[in-house]
Amino acid sequence: MRMKAGMVVTVALGLIVLSAPGAARGQSAASVGMITEIKVGKGRVEVQAAGKSEWRAAAPFLALRAGDTVRASADASAVILLSGGRGTVKVDASRSPLVMSAGTPDEGKLQKARMLVEGSVNFLSASAKEPPKAVLSVRAAGRPPVILSPRNSPVLPGPLTFEWFGDRFSRYTARLTAPSGVVLEKKGVVGPRWEYPADAPGLEPGVRYTIEVVPASGRPQTASFEVLDAARAQAIRQNLKELEEGLGPGVSPNTLAVVRVGMLAEHGLLHDARLAVVAALAKDPDEPTLHTLLGHLYQKVGLAQQATESFDEAQFLLTRGAN
Repeated sequence: MRMKAGMVVTVALGLIVLSAPGAARGQSAASVGMITEIKVGKGRVEVQAAGKSEWRAAAPFLALRAGDTVRASADASAVILLSGGRGTVKVDASRSPLVMSAGTPDEGKLQKARMLVEGSVNFLSASAKEPPKAVLSVRAAGRPPVILSPRNSPVLPGPLTFEWFGDRFSRYTARLTAPSGVVLEKKGVVGPRWEYPADAPGLEPGVRYTIEVVPASGRPQTASFEVLDAARAQAIRQNLKELEEGLGPGVSPNTLAVVRVGMLAEHGLLHDARLAVVAALAKDPDEPTLHTLLGHLYQKVGLAQQATESFDEAQFLLTRGAN
């Protein structure tokens, strides 16, 4: 089973409510935190809404309000990003139950950061309107080399690695073309990735490039991309820096990655957003929030098979400890 779209829409909207600075959105004023990481292990993470008696299972991106209570049992835990630039707090069995309280943010210092956070999560709410369609899985040997990244999106200038779904022992021809013709061709690439050489012709901003991956047998696969100009790239990097500074002290790496990914994706930088998710997953492959984000990125570029696999992995990690 994979995560239901309705749940993702709800929690994504909770993210927007949390981060909107001074927005008059009914319940938004009471939002004081959101769950950005969750591990169930052999226990459970549960939330009790203020004034209610029942407990419900926690989920990634769940918005929390003053008076809500969060608890964890056994080895389960959750990380909560606090509103107002107050950093994060981890809830585990030794720190349960935790009753959420409102803080007093520094409005002047955090105004832009809050706006950046709000923009970063717009991607999540827009991406989760429809669940991924079921896709019949086939053996890797019978599947063509599907280009994963960059795939029909702009990229930040800098070192560039092309990745595709394929066999790590197979050989491919990688060909990069521009409207003016072939830029570079590399034959005999072993495995499903190719790093663009540092001494190769420089890639010009605003030019529509096409990467073509040709297997030993079967149809070639193509995808396009373009490099951002230096001014826009610098502005985005500056925003990422201010976003990190404005989130508050002690923000965990996974939570920081979640917010950075949302902002990159909001600007259409799906290649760079995927790199950030993959890097975070390399350090913590058991974080369901990261798999959920990766699924949305794949969904955004039309990779239904890969999106389904990522959503399924997230759902497995959220339920594997359930009795």
